[in-house]
Amino acid sequence: MPTTRPRPVRLLLAALAALALLLSGAVTAAPASASTTGLDGAWACEIPAGYVYDQVSMNRNCSGTGTWNSPQFHLRTPVDNLTACKSAPGFVYDAITWGLACSEISGVPSNQYHLRKPVDGLTACVGTPEFTYDYISWGTACNITQGGGQSNAFHLRKPVSGLWACDVPRGFTYSSTTQNTDCSLYRGSTATKFLLLG
Repeated sequence: MPTTRPRPVRLLLAALAALALLLSGAVTAAPASASTTGLDGAWACEIPAGYVYDQVSMNRNCSGTGTWNSPQFHLRTPVDNLTACKSAPGFVYDAITWGLACSEISGVPSNQYHLRKPVDGLTACVGTPEFTYDYISWGTACNITQGGGQSNAFHLRKPVSGLWACDVPRGFTYSSTTQNTDCSLYRGSTATKFLLLG
């Protein structure tokens, strides 16, 4: 008469086999993301979601069997004060510099962006939906053309009732307006400023 293993032993063996499969990496418990894959500092042929890059290397690693150079990217997890070749969701940038680190054409400089997490009072080159701004300043930090003239920068503010702002953010209205040069995109001209209510 054939012998059969008792039921608890079969269940234990099945559980151990499943655990071994999980620990081997053949099965993952959660989808990969920038916070779990640990690709910060790796060189890759594509930029996965959640990452930026701070260097480009032109080589044949990513061109398949081709004889041409193609870009390979040095991946970085976006953090405050990182200089990167592009911006990232949830970040603004407060300076644009030029150099060869991000160039995909030999010897041609390209933009690099100093990433910042937006906070109240930060002067940034771009706005963000969670903030408004209360004045525009002029300087060369945000110029997108190398050696170009001056460009706008925006003094970010967290919207609250009673703040004079250059735009009316979602969820707010305004109780008064004034005209001055604080919010003008063109030096010397006037623009409307709003007293927020919300």
